[in-house]
Amino acid sequence: MEEKIKHDVKAIEIFLKEKIDDKKVSPYIHFGLTSEDINNLAYARLLKRFTKKLLLPVISVLILELCSLAKKSSQCVMLSRTHGQPASPTTFGKEIAVFAQRLMDRFEKLKKVRFAGKLNGAVGNYNAFVAAFPEIDWIKETKQFVRKMGLEPIVATTQIVPHESYSDFFYLISSINNIVLSLNQDLWLYLSYGYLELQTEEEEVGSSTMPHKRNPKDLENSEGNLEIANSLLKLLIFRLQRNRMQRDLSDSTIKRNYGVALAHSILGYKRTISAIKRIRINSEKMLQDLLNHPEVFSEALQVLLRKEGSENAYFQVMKFVKNKN
Repeated sequence: MEEKIKHDVKAIEIFLKEKIDDKKVSPYIHFGLTSEDINNLAYARLLKRFTKKLLLPVISVLILELCSLAKKSSQCVMLSRTHGQPASPTTFGKEIAVFAQRLMDRFEKLKKVRFAGKLNGAVGNYNAFVAAFPEIDWIKETKQFVRKMGLEPIVATTQIVPHESYSDFFYLISSINNIVLSLNQDLWLYLSYGYLELQTEEEEVGSSTMPHKRNPKDLENSEGNLEIANSLLKLLIFRLQRNRMQRDLSDSTIKRNYGVALAHSILGYKRTISAIKRIRINSEKMLQDLLNHPEVFSEALQVLLRKEGSENAYFQVMKFVKNKN
């Protein structure tokens, strides 16, 4: 049917009328509605269900894994790096806790997301509804219906629902993706420094030609998936808020990529979780690297001297450290 009439929602309407075959009921199928009245509610409910059933649970697991790793490594003293150069001491656990905290902030905001919904006809004016049943308070009735769907009703619309709530949602996901990308890259670097090691299975192969290789493939796979997701999410965030006058269909094909962007995000989170579970901390290597850079204690030295009244402590310590180097 859709191939014949070239319209998906109308094809479903005709199909339902044929299946129901009730002359009293069938005239009211898709009564007073435009396709977007159906689609906007369906998309919003799908995204709401996705958030509850898939997105929040997997992010929760990631946060818990990070909290566990942070607690386990809270006493693992480590050399920090700013601008890629040795900096004041830190602990591995604290650095991991930073990511857990950042994700928790996004997680809490995700839980509060409310998607908008509308049910007001072809150009948002309830024209057909009022023409057929002028005695009904259509604004009140449709708002109640949208709320029963678990959505936030919006009355003043064009043919389509304003997409600000969707843009906010996709921005939150892209923000989470950026946090996880940063986590992936930091873990990757810590692995390259020897601070971390990956536990591998006995027969696992890291390279087709180098037998010694144990590559951080989960982190790299996650990175690729999240970058694909963010490229699509960027389009969704900015493009969905624009539409010509009361309606054009350019957003319709874009919306069909919701699932692609979200699926790549979920894959990215799962691969990061897999990597975290395989991490073993080399605390001895961390400590040794710190001890090899005693100059990083210069910050503490100069503030202690200033505490004792030295007016030129910073430059005295800087000169001493440079001479030692």
